[in-house]
Amino acid sequence: MVTWLKNEFWTGYTRFEKIFLFSMVALQAIVYCFAPDSLIGMVCGIAGCICVALTAKGKISSYFFNFIQMITYMVICWDAALYFEFGEQVFYFIVCVFGIFMWKRNMRKNDDGTEQVIGKKFKWWQWIVTAVITLVTTIALGLFGEYVLGGALPYLDAFSVSLAVIAQLLMVWRYREQWAIWIVIDVTSLIMFILLGQWSMVAMYVAWTINAVYGWYNWTKLTNN
Repeated sequence: MVTWLKNEFWTGYTRFEKIFLFSMVALQAIVYCFAPDSLIGMVCGIAGCICVALTAKGKISSYFFNFIQMITYMVICWDAALYFEFGEQVFYFIVCVFGIFMWKRNMRKNDDGTEQVIGKKFKWWQWIVTAVITLVTTIALGLFGEYVLGGALPYLDAFSVSLAVIAQLLMVWRYREQWAIWIVIDVTSLIMFILLGQWSMVAMYVAWTINAVYGWYNWTKLTNN
C-alpha cells in the first residue's frame, strides 16, 4: 500500500507538477480564508484540484477525489438553482463508476514502477460530430432550463453541461481531446461563478483552467508513447 501511494502521488512527478498541485490546493485554502462563502465549497475545490491534477497525469486514483468533488458539488449546485449542473454531477457519478474499470484495463506500466493510462487521439470527423452535438443540446437544454425549470443562467448552464457530458465521456474513453473541451468548460464555469459570487468555485476553476492546458500537453505524450 505504501509503495502504491508513493507511486500514485510522488514518484514520476516533475518539480513543476508537485509545486503546481500544492499551489492549487493552497489557493483554495487562501480564498476560503479571505472569502469564506462555504466550507463545503472549499472541500469541493480541494478535492477537485487534486482530481484534475491526477487525471492530467493519467492516474487512476483521480477517481477517488472525483467522487468527493462530485458529491460536494451536487450540494452547491442545488443550493444555487443550477439544476443542469446538479444533473450533470449525477451523470458523472454513474459514468465514473464504469470509468474506473475501463481505465484499469488500459494502464501502462512505466520503468519507475508507476502506472499511467494509455491515451487516444481524435480523428478529424469526431471534432465535427462533437460541435454539432454541443450546439443542438445547448439550445434544447437552454430552452428547457429557461421555460420549464426557471433556473439561473439557463443557456450558459446548458452550454457548460453539454460540453461537460461530452468531455466526461471522452475522459472515460481515454481521449486526449477531452482537455480542449475542459478548457472551454472551465472558462465558461469561471464566468458563471463570478456572476454568482461563489469565490471558492472561482478559485477552483482558475486552477482547473491552468491544469486543463497542462493536461493537453501531458496527454499528448501519453498518446505518443
